[in-house]
Amino acid sequence: VPYTIVRPGRLTDAPYTSYDLNTLLKGESGTRKEVLMSVEEKLDGETSRAAVAESCLQSLLHSFMANTEFSIESVVGEGPDTDNQEWVKRFKAMA
Repeated sequence: VPYTIVRPGRLTDAPYTSYDLNTLLKGESGTRKEVLMSVEEKLDGETSRAAVAESCLQSLLHSFMANTEFSIESVVGEGPDTDNQEWVKRFKAMA
């Protein structure tokens, strides 16, 4: 069975389990839209839930990501968003 293991840092952004807490904190990525990825377990920062979700989806779309694992962290900068080509560049840069 093919697999991909994604190891995010501490999750940030909405949704929180409490609507009031989410409203109070206004959970969003802000300027932290770029992602750092590593095949090693060395990243330990924060990771946007949106970045984790998109990395999971992109991993499924690209067969070369089968049977891999990586760490992911959100940092300040413009990230790949939903651009397939940008995700491919980042995935291949990990190898």
